[in-house]
Amino acid sequence: MSRILRPVLAMLSGGGVVLSLVFSYLTNPFTRFTIVRPTFEARLADGVLEAVDRNDRLVLRQSLFWRLLAMYTCGLYILTSRYLHSPRSAARTVDGIIADIHALRFDPDKLLLISGDHFSALFVRNLGVFYYPMLDRSIPGSAQDWQDRETTYLQTLGYALGAFAKQAELTTTIVSAGRHAATCVNFYAYPSDTLYGMLYALAALRGLEPARAASYGAEVHELHTTEAAAVLLDRYGDSLRHHYRDYRNRVLDEDALIVTPTIHLSGAKDITRRRSAFYDNVVFWKTTQLAMRLGLVADDPEFLAVLKASILDRFWLPEEGYFLEDLSPEGVARRYYSSDWLIVLATGFLDPADAREREYYARSVAHIRATGVARPFAIKYQGDTRAHRQFLVVRLAVASYGGDAIWSFWGMEYVKTLLLLHRATPWSDASYLDEARYHLEQYEAAMLEHGGFPEVYDADGGMLTTPLYRSIRQTGWVIGFEQARQMYRAAVTEQ
Repeated sequence: MSRILRPVLAMLSGGGVVLSLVFSYLTNPFTRFTIVRPTFEARLADGVLEAVDRNDRLVLRQSLFWRLLAMYTCGLYILTSRYLHSPRSAARTVDGIIADIHALRFDPDKLLLISGDHFSALFVRNLGVFYYPMLDRSIPGSAQDWQDRETTYLQTLGYALGAFAKQAELTTTIVSAGRHAATCVNFYAYPSDTLYGMLYALAALRGLEPARAASYGAEVHELHTTEAAAVLLDRYGDSLRHHYRDYRNRVLDEDALIVTPTIHLSGAKDITRRRSAFYDNVVFWKTTQLAMRLGLVADDPEFLAVLKASILDRFWLPEEGYFLEDLSPEGVARRYYSSDWLIVLATGFLDPADAREREYYARSVAHIRATGVARPFAIKYQGDTRAHRQFLVVRLAVASYGGDAIWSFWGMEYVKTLLLLHRATPWSDASYLDEARYHLEQYEAAMLEHGGFPEVYDADGGMLTTPLYRSIRQTGWVIGFEQARQMYRAAVTEQ
């Protein structure tokens, strides 16, 4: 152990600090003079995206030293973004800001599709959570913009598949560590949604997932990725089967048919310590469904139905009218709520067009309205901070991050929920459409004020900033805003 820690300590003292800064700069794939080169690339030829897979060149550096170094560089990027680098869009209109963000985040010449700014590493969940609308063919845009979206999404998936084909265990994050090198690390536990992110992306690229919760308009783009996705499925299928078996063995209580409450998992709300979160259970259900649809495991619709019923039975609180956050003793005793229940929309776990399932949405929205969780605009994880539930580093740096901060991604999922409830019940409750318009207008005003589409806002609606953290300013999550805005426009037209 001392032999491993000695170079780490040296790195943090004297000239080691300078060397670590240089290393962090050179291995950041988004800096001007980065040494990182892609091992998986795609280019459009004759109407088809063709992939060049050189993942055999990818080297994983997984010793304790490299994992500590990876975490150190990630922390360094956060501080750099806080104090040195958080550029605004130069545009003065909402559409101009969107165009600037697309050019910045959906650049196929860059290694990865990332959230932006300090998150220069790949959090693989992004593919199925924050960036699930990437291949929505109903979002308007130029042919070049669409091609860039397809290419960036495909290349990011190819890179992740190549890394985890060399790694027996999934992690939350892949950090660049050299020209063709990477280190896989966990923030803060084994991931509940890494496999989901890869399988969702693979299904979307194959044309099996529409990248939207419901149809709302004509498709204006043609999908060029189906053949490349088929090649990826064939090449990495064995690796994905291994990871699904390992994932299921780790997280599922096969008797109770829920995610086991004896372990912590990292999901989208990874900053909070939870046990068998509702989010993690829904993601497991969807991951299994995707594995079946992609032919990685045997098709078993009966298992999916029983699993879904078990999840609903354990987490729905009929008297309160919302989903329980998790099955930890504290969570159960205090009847905790968390807005990442909205994952039910993107995953199709619950369908607001189905009268039997619509009640879950309608009552949850009523709870949100009653508690003010969507004010001043949508949406906070919950109405209080609950800092004691967060990991120490987050609690010290930005305690509200997993609490009463406003998350733009979940805000857009809430807006989409309102719009689909309006579609299902236009004759009985016009307030759904009115509230959706309100939140979209608030987000447009915030975009103009901050010169971007921030990842997260403070409880009062300002861009979240603490002495140790500043929100991403121009996050590619704006694609979710574009989807919600198009859904709203379609709803108004239908009236």
